[in-house]
Amino acid sequence: MKKVTLLLALLAGSTTLVRAQNTVQLGVKTGLSVAVLDGAINTGATYKSGLHAGGMLRWRPTARIAFQPEFTFSQQGANSEVPAGPVVLESKIKLSYFNVPLLLKVYLGKVVNLQVGPQFGLLLSGRQVGQTGYYTGSGGSGYRTEDLDVTEGYKGDVAGCLGLGADLKNGLVLAARANYGFTNINNNEQEQQFRDAYSIGGLHNRVLEFSVGYFFGPK
Repeated sequence: MKKVTLLLALLAGSTTLVRAQNTVQLGVKTGLSVAVLDGAINTGATYKSGLHAGGMLRWRPTARIAFQPEFTFSQQGANSEVPAGPVVLESKIKLSYFNVPLLLKVYLGKVVNLQVGPQFGLLLSGRQVGQTGYYTGSGGSGYRTEDLDVTEGYKGDVAGCLGLGADLKNGLVLAARANYGFTNINNNEQEQQFRDAYSIGGLHNRVLEFSVGYFFGPK
């Protein structure tokens, strides 16, 4: 009788575990994005910091594997320095994306996991903000600054994601991830003709993400 009772208890516990693992959980996340544009022409492109935030789903069919699609707004782009005679013009390319990474998570233990998968990005807007020229005259000298809409000069992105995460028992999740853009996002016809003529190659997103999130539901 005791063995039967123990067996039933083990079966009940296993059923509960399977149900918990197969539950699709909803979560939210936010964090820091550090982005640059690889392949900028005649500029010293450096990393620009921004924010990302959004939602995520997690389905963990086994103790070792989980699938995690995310839906995030991400601030990307680059800082830019362009030599112009005796001065250097400083500006920012601000690109806003709606990104959908589709991640496979492989757990190395109960908490730490590797994250890998594709990411699809929809360009929402693009702006160039900062110094666009330098003037001198009898009235003095100074920089010309502008805030330009450059959305049409860029386009959406397909990237690969690779990172390391930690899923804590209290629902908190931490992650550090690199997003490597495969798509040439340069949508400016004149710049693209210049690239083709001199075999320069394309313009690509490179982003590092550091995030914190929380999953609701069963822990």
